[in-house]
Amino acid sequence: MCSFKTLVKFGLGLGVLLAVGYVVFPQYQATIRAIAPIFLILACPLAMYFGMKDMKPHDERKTPRQDDK
Repeated sequence: MCSFKTLVKFGLGLGVLLAVGYVVFPQYQATIRAIAPIFLILACPLAMYFGMKDMKPHDERKTPRQDDK
């Protein structure tokens, strides 16, 4: 299930990844500063997509009942 904790972990993971890239690759700091807001804005829909990927509507989770007539 999609939970707030999962979304926060995803956002923090992306933020840490950007921060590490900023420190480790100083030659790309301007590029990282330019694309970081785009990645952080895209993080929310991506986290929702991956968090809700396995969720199904209530009707599809039920096993079909067979009538023996």
